[in-house]
Amino acid sequence: MRKIGFILIIYHLLSIPAWAQHLWTLDECMDYAIEHNMEMRRLQNEQKRREINVQASMDARLPQINGDIGGYLGTLHHQGDGTPFVGRNDVSTNNRFNANGSLLNMGLTGMIPLYTGNRISSQIKADKYSLMAANEDIHSAEKNLRIQVAAAYLQVLYNKGEEKIAQKRLQVSQQLLTQARLLFNKGSRPESDVAEASAMVSLDEALLVTAEGDFILSMLDLKQLLNLPDSVDFNISEPTDSIYFTLSQEPSTTYLSHPSVQSAYYGILQAEQGVKTARSGYYPTLSLVGEFGTFWTNLNTKTSNSREVPLLSPWGGLGNLNYYLSGEMAWKHKNFLHGIVGLKLSIPLFNAFETKARIRTAKINLEDAKLAYDDAQQRIRRNISQAWQEAVTAYKRYEAEAKAEESSALAYRYVLKRYDAGMATLFDLNQSRQQWFTASENALRMKYEYLIRKRILDIQTQME
Repeated sequence: MRKIGFILIIYHLLSIPAWAQHLWTLDECMDYAIEHNMEMRRLQNEQKRREINVQASMDARLPQINGDIGGYLGTLHHQGDGTPFVGRNDVSTNNRFNANGSLLNMGLTGMIPLYTGNRISSQIKADKYSLMAANEDIHSAEKNLRIQVAAAYLQVLYNKGEEKIAQKRLQVSQQLLTQARLLFNKGSRPESDVAEASAMVSLDEALLVTAEGDFILSMLDLKQLLNLPDSVDFNISEPTDSIYFTLSQEPSTTYLSHPSVQSAYYGILQAEQGVKTARSGYYPTLSLVGEFGTFWTNLNTKTSNSREVPLLSPWGGLGNLNYYLSGEMAWKHKNFLHGIVGLKLSIPLFNAFETKARIRTAKINLEDAKLAYDDAQQRIRRNISQAWQEAVTAYKRYEAEAKAEESSALAYRYVLKRYDAGMATLFDLNQSRQQWFTASENALRMKYEYLIRKRILDIQTQME
């Protein structure tokens, strides 16, 4: 039985998901979010669609081949004056022709574009630039998602720290309540101190419940951002970022290499090709065309004499087909083959100013693309400068709050000694305690505020 129980325990441990067996680091959370985030998947699908568009534009140079099949079934009549027609019978003349049967046509037609006014080449280039912009959009979205994950990750750590501070606050309050009761029993403190200390414990218990709830909610937010199931046993570790600020001046970054700026730049190139594509509507197009087919007839003829009469077929891929039928040599079955190869030149003359409207629209799109490019540069420059300044400010505030926390803790210890000696009231002690824990919360807040700002700065200045 012990052996079976041991095996069951091992099986249970092995069945625990891998992410539940270790503490997730910030980088692991970022990588997981990039792989499973819904917005990232949508951008990846958009990238695949643009890849298909590039291939479709390149395939436009390939020939287009179509197969045709058709037929005719009915009665053919020919009058004696030599005029062919269908569906008429003139019995007033002796020189007439009647034929009952069918006609079947099959063939292949093909066309290869030779010159399209650079429409195909411009469209290929435009689609390639669109694909490049999609790639940069993915990189930019990855940066934004990393920033969001970093903020949510450090918010969890901050709430976790708030929970620890609330626990410590409650522990100190309980110690004060015990001490107040002891001094009251000795007769050195009034009963009001016990009541006041008891109220402090109740208030700190409520603060602890609030801090625990905030921590749970922040963990839920992070899980949802990572697209993790709520049932997953998920926990994170402290970041390994250095708490010391090493930058002495704002980083000099090449904004042109930022993904969002690159995407806007490819948008300009795409819009330029769009103008060329629109202008191609003014140029003639030249194509190589070809056709190959067959006519298959099955006719039963009855004529009044043996002289040959012309019959104009009502069917024909290249026009009407002229051939002769003889009364003495009636054609029961006959095959006709035809083929042609040539050039087709199409010259645009007037299309109701459609090409002109397309060119004007394409130029407006180009102007919008240039504005988007300038805006992207200014936005990235502003974001990096702001991220650097916020990181510097957060670090300086953290240093000040850390010193304040240390001073407040020391002041509390002195007030506590005075309270034990009967030289300070419980109100004075509570005020000193509140200042101590307020300073602790501020130092904790600025610590993670600095870590968030520093990580945002690192992500913003990192160029793929």
